[in-house]
Amino acid sequence: MKLKRCSFKFWIFLLMQISSIEIYCQAIDLKTEIEKLIRFDTEIDFRKVPGFIVTVIDNDSIYFFSFGTKVKKEKIDFKKNDIFEIGSVSKVFTASLISILVDEGLISYSDRVNSYFPEDYQNPRLNNLTISDLITHQSGMPRLPGFFGKKEKDFQNPYKNYQYNDLLSFYRDFIPENKKFQYSHTNYGLLELILQKRTSKSLQDLMGEKIFSPLGMSDSFIDFPEKKENVISPGYDRAQKPVQPWTFSSFKASEGIKLSADDMTKFLKANMNMSDSGLDEIFKYNFTPQLNTGFNTQLSVAMGWHTINMNHFHIITHTGKTSGHNAFVGMVRETKTAVVILANSSFGTEDLGIQILRMINYNWKRINI
Repeated sequence: MKLKRCSFKFWIFLLMQISSIEIYCQAIDLKTEIEKLIRFDTEIDFRKVPGFIVTVIDNDSIYFFSFGTKVKKEKIDFKKNDIFEIGSVSKVFTASLISILVDEGLISYSDRVNSYFPEDYQNPRLNNLTISDLITHQSGMPRLPGFFGKKEKDFQNPYKNYQYNDLLSFYRDFIPENKKFQYSHTNYGLLELILQKRTSKSLQDLMGEKIFSPLGMSDSFIDFPEKKENVISPGYDRAQKPVQPWTFSSFKASEGIKLSADDMTKFLKANMNMSDSGLDEIFKYNFTPQLNTGFNTQLSVAMGWHTINMNHFHIITHTGKTSGHNAFVGMVRETKTAVVILANSSFGTEDLGIQILRMINYNWKRINI
């Protein structure tokens, strides 16, 4: 009996070792292929982009690769828990948060925007404007409010002094010209006000309660904990000088989330029906194209996300940047594959994310053991 039990344990141990070797070899192969893409198919300049971390999800496998350096002029690799600003990728979290509140019956996509604002700030010219119009960029609102720059004291920290009342005043006085697709940070600034009005909670508390905590995203936040800005990975501007993280008086729902590569994978798994959080069933409705952007026939906008029809694949994606960081997120839900790139420069990594996503969907695995 003891012999049989030992034999069984041996084979389990052996299978685990073989599996570990396979995973290790796959990681080596994948990094080699990514290095080839960087060298031959992109023009990424490591003098402008000191470094970045690439995350690849391929079904049950998750890989993290560091390229360049975390701190300029020092050879320090990125770790999966290093925290980055993600800029406009924050919008997909805001849209996802709204989908949760819709599922809970607290809000409706067809709600009129005017109904959430004080009477003194309602705009009769926008009586038909809905929450759905804001999420899908069909409001006709400009990218940023008019005279936004008057509040700017530091061009490296543009949202620090723009207050909620400034945004409400712009909304009240806005004269719409037409209602068509126009990508707009303003839309999501207004959504932040609506969320706070409807729930009487801050965006930080809502995100924590509805998304970060259920998904175990312990490295994600909006408002800096105890003003500890140094929790963010160092970021560099276009002159390659270190910059401080952005701070916000408004527009957090558009640009304000900070997180790690590891946390982003947890969010993406819930968006690809790969988590047990209970959010998968809610998020799956966020990817249906709502309208074509007008730029080309392949690019459409969904609920917070952008969709690209590329041959047999439907790529769901978004990008974002701040003064010192750049983010790419892309996934193919049909094949349960995704790529995240977080860089410590506003320059970013060009189309590397799309290229990696295309590559892993054409069977890159060539393991020999």
